[in-house]
Amino acid sequence: MTNRILALLIAMTSLGACVSTTFTLVTPGVVAVQDLKLQADSGWNSAPPFAMQSAGYGSVYWTKDGPLLDRLVIIPGVPDGEPLLVTQQKTAALPIFRADMLPNEIEELVESTIVKLFGEGQAVVNTANLRPHRFGDHRGVLFDLTATVTDSPGYRGLVGAFIANEKLYLAYFLAATPYYYDKHIASAESVIKSATI
Repeated sequence: MTNRILALLIAMTSLGACVSTTFTLVTPGVVAVQDLKLQADSGWNSAPPFAMQSAGYGSVYWTKDGPLLDRLVIIPGVPDGEPLLVTQQKTAALPIFRADMLPNEIEELVESTIVKLFGEGQAVVNTANLRPHRFGDHRGVLFDLTATVTDSPGYRGLVGAFIANEKLYLAYFLAATPYYYDKHIASAESVIKSATI
């Protein structure tokens, strides 16, 4: 009986070791996030799954210097009628994506979602400079983002988004200003602009 318990404990410990709790290096080159493909340069680290508690649809996030300083969030294929974030809170009123959204409505959707991400009343989020961008065969948009957060540094960022097959494909970069934004925006912009399916 004691040998069985010992064997069970060893098996459980081995299984637990298989669950990654650390960041992993993103290999430079073409990276697939479900059916979304992006061209990654060096220095990005992918967060473990548990770190993205409020994201769904196979979302991932990358960082170069740590998630509180900079993050590149990649959300592949949000279905029509769903929010950008997935939450267990039934009372959270998250804005919903619609497949017929116009570019300015996508901008408003992201702005409202980022406010929810930081916590209502905790952040002032603004978007600007909405402009067209072609993601492979799909027409989409780019726009800039700023966030002033209570008891936190200010953030600046860039968002890229397009709709294909009635799903929203989105990548956004947020980094503390001015240092980390200035340090990584060129790299993040290159990754975001490379997105295609």
